Amino acid sequence: MFILWIIHHILNRRWYLHLFKGKYTLMRTLQTIINLALLICMLCLMAAAIVLSQEVFAFLPISGGISIARPLHVFCAFWCFTLMSLHLGLHWHMILQMIKQTTGIQCSKKMTYVLRTMASLIAVYGVYAIIVNELSSYLFLTSSFVYYDFEKPIVLFFLEYAAIMGLFIFLAYYGSKALTLKIKTKIQ
Repeated sequence: MFILWIIHHILNRRWYLHLFKGKYTLMRTLQTIINLALLICMLCLMAAAIVLSQEVFAFLPISGGISIARPLHVFCAFWCFTLMSLHLGLHWHMILQMIKQTTGIQCSKKMTYVLRTMASLIAVYGVYAIIVNELSSYLFLTSSFVYYDFEKPIVLFFLEYAAIMGLFIFLAYYGSKALTLKIKTKIQ
């Protein structure tokens, strides 16, 4: 995952070069805040992992800190998941365009309606999955240990977390569309 993270930042290095250039619109500010929060969470997640992993990083002179590293790791892991999903949602239009260009498929109005209905259903299931999995207790650190239901089939576990990710993608994508539309109508 760390290697993929490095590759992603290398491929998107121009974002860093343009960080202090140009005008900051509301959308650009929102994207920048999410990106920087994600960067901070990832760095904290890695630091906590190094402290927790006493086997892999045994050569480092690290002792103690586990009582702080464990809740920090849980907190940052769930915020990384949430922020990555929001980041993906803010770039969802670009992903859809790449899919259209690659496949050459053009969606009819009926297909667009079906896809939006499916996205809505995934988002609703994501809300349910957040409640069932008590995601808020990890995001707001009211629980420093992650509890899994080992009786639940693994497929259902992955479906629930995919739906949670789908919910945040849905919120970011349609939220950014609404924000952009509101700004355009305000300008006109």
